[in-house]
Amino acid sequence: MSLDRVKMETSASQFVLWMQYLDWDINAFDKTCYYLAQIAAEVRRPNLPKGKTVTLKDFIIKFTSGKAEEKPSEDVQTRAHKMKQFFFGLTGLSRKKKRNK
Repeated sequence: MSLDRVKMETSASQFVLWMQYLDWDINAFDKTCYYLAQIAAEVRRPNLPKGKTVTLKDFIIKFTSGKAEEKPSEDVQTRAHKMKQFFFGLTGLSRKKKRNK
């Protein structure tokens, strides 16, 4: 699907939901990830200095989305408004100014 078609067919609500899904999905690990982390821990274990230990969590990499973290005090409506403005910017849409009669 072309980018122009996506911009035409995706609503602001859908865009916000996709952004939330992608933020969640970046660290949604499956069994394979944990299995590979366990193998890495076992390979590393014999080469550790005496008294040191490794855990599975040492080998699970947490990813970030690269954006600045949202302030926890920001309410849902403010975040939704920011996301709508971002969406409008992507699509080239702008809000029409209300005329005073």
